[in-house]
Amino acid sequence: MKALALGTLVSLAVIGTGCALFIPKETLYLRSATDRATQEEVKQELGPPRLMSSTQTGESVWVYEVREIEPGSQNTWATAGSWCDEYVLTFDGQGILRRWAHRTQFHGGEMMPTYCVRDGFKPAS
Repeated sequence: MKALALGTLVSLAVIGTGCALFIPKETLYLRSATDRATQEEVKQELGPPRLMSSTQTGESVWVYEVREIEPGSQNTWATAGSWCDEYVLTFDGQGILRRWAHRTQFHGGEMMPTYCVRDGFKPAS
């Protein structure tokens, strides 16, 4: 019985560790930064945003894009394409990160598309 319990614990640890390897570093950081990180801290961790905007209520909105060419896409045997992750961060009037959203899209056959994700963030005009 003890061997079964130990085997189950080890299996869960391996699965948990394996899944954590596939979570983008930006997502891991933003999970820990929500409701505490300032704009300056976010900028130090993620770099300058691709786009900055504001809402009518005075919140700041920053957009980050993380583009990645599919591994092996330079090889004739691979499907060429790229991935793009869009992160939309919203800061309150005091500059504290309050919420964020993440969307990802694969661009098959396109190495550097002009948009990151379909229907991605568009600043209010």
